[in-house]
Amino acid sequence: MGKTSRLKAGSKVAVLCGGTTSEREVSLKTGRALHNALLEAGWHADYLDWPESDVVLRVAELATYDLAFVGYHGGPGESGKVAAVLELAGIPYTGSGPAASEISMDKLFSKRFFDQAGIVSPPWLGWELDQPPSTQEIIRHWEHGFPIVVKPANEGSTVGITIAETSEELGEGISAARRYDKRLLFEKYIPGRELTYAVIEGIVTRPVEIIPKEGFYDFEHKYTSGASEYVCPADIPENVAEEIRSTAEKAFALFGLRQYARADFRFDGDRAYCLEINSLPGMTSLSLVPMAAKEAGLSFV
Repeated sequence: MGKTSRLKAGSKVAVLCGGTTSEREVSLKTGRALHNALLEAGWHADYLDWPESDVVLRVAELATYDLAFVGYHGGPGESGKVAAVLELAGIPYTGSGPAASEISMDKLFSKRFFDQAGIVSPPWLGWELDQPPSTQEIIRHWEHGFPIVVKPANEGSTVGITIAETSEELGEGISAARRYDKRLLFEKYIPGRELTYAVIEGIVTRPVEIIPKEGFYDFEHKYTSGASEYVCPADIPENVAEEIRSTAEKAFALFGLRQYARADFRFDGDRAYCLEINSLPGMTSLSLVPMAAKEAGLSFV
């Protein structure tokens, strides 16, 4: 797909953002950061706060642009549907293609890919039935004890996630996650350090360590200034950093991702576990990819 670095002087860029998902506010901030960076770099860019459906309804308008910079998070903007429309319309766009986007967005798909490729991730259990599971059903099939991380299968920014330490909290976590998705992922909680790597045009940056001031790295900690501390590059042994870097590179290639993505890990002092791959990571002032890119000497455009 087209990239800003290959655009000719005078080219028009549409920054698509906003959307209708639970991550709308984050998407607007991503869009604003991208728009400002493009303007500062001298490009002609328009900030388009559109619902995802407008990409279809207004595709003729989008076709007047030389590039669509996709700044959506969650829902059809991140799951590959918007990418599919742009691809069918022949409009160059940023990010990964439809299939890679869908696989990385869907946590159950991702876990199956990790397992098949031998990428170490936390033990897990998936729920794909329409009716909600009971806590007894999950515990009956679960072999790893508490805490259990409960996640909706298709949400980002830690929306709808619970770390359950009791059966009562597990039930509450199921209810919270089901508000966003019928399909659920149950994962063994891995204590330890939280690390993330950006992959930009095949280059894996050095790791960022995320240290929440309290609790875990949830939506509030991600998008509230001062709620978390970030160390870049993370102070971890070089052999560990290289092992995780290699895993991030392998996952990026396995999913067929393009241009940029983010890989999240937990390191328990002995082993690194890949949590997920994000094909459209946030680009806000508090986001991790811009932080890692800056340390590597890279910029938005």
